[in-house]
Amino acid sequence: MIKHEIVYGHASLNGAKVALPAGLYLPDGAADKPPPLFVWFHAGAFKFGSHDMKIAHKLGRRLTQAGIAVASVGYRLRALEGDLSETLRANLEGFQARRAGLIRSGLCGERSLAALEDGLAFLDWADRNAAKYGWGVERVAGGASAGGITAFNLAFSPPALGLTQPRLDGIFATSGGYDYPDLVDTNDRVVALAQHDPDDPRVSVKGVRMLAQKMGARMTLLEQRGMLHGHLDLTPKERPSATFRRMADFILMATAQEAESQAFTNAAASRSRA
Repeated sequence: MIKHEIVYGHASLNGAKVALPAGLYLPDGAADKPPPLFVWFHAGAFKFGSHDMKIAHKLGRRLTQAGIAVASVGYRLRALEGDLSETLRANLEGFQARRAGLIRSGLCGERSLAALEDGLAFLDWADRNAAKYGWGVERVAGGASAGGITAFNLAFSPPALGLTQPRLDGIFATSGGYDYPDLVDTNDRVVALAQHDPDDPRVSVKGVRMLAQKMGARMTLLEQRGMLHGHLDLTPKERPSATFRRMADFILMATAQEAESQAFTNAAASRSRA
């Protein structure tokens, strides 16, 4: 594994310009083709956390072994409405009016939208720097809790906010959710894997159940009572090898041929019903 610390841009935060960091984890060694890029967003209710948390190092170490490049992306925390771009602020009222109340309002306000803008900035940076770091055009966005919400925001929200929709092949979310049912494009090709405790008090399962209903076979929802909020493992007894194999399999299938991605979603759906 090769690790780089980079700054992918700058943005306004409480009236000051701040640097936006990311940690890059790259597979070590030659490969037949450039690896896909998994873009990870950390948890923390859009108020806490960093791109350099322990979970990012675990993801980097485990997923690069499977031939996947990983970026753990830092984003603005505790952002205010004035920190958002003029384009987003102009569309904010109409966007918020489309909320369905599936997850709590504190996870859908200005802080979450600053994270969305930063995620878009990173994906643009990743496209422009693909040749330098060696990853391919395939992208999967993922995250835990607030990070999972950001991943879903990236997949469905940009057009409604006057922003450019990025290319994404897949979404992975643990303890995440989404609150805008009429923005979910049922004809999109993006696939998703979500895992959630149905009794989670922090982020309601309703926001991912809605997505599973809208996306149909393109999304697999694994519900597991007792799953710790924001954790990658479904149960405390799950072996790390199984946890990271599930993630790697999804990322590789999501970024492979469409038929292979469909085969994954069908197989995963069968497992979740068993």
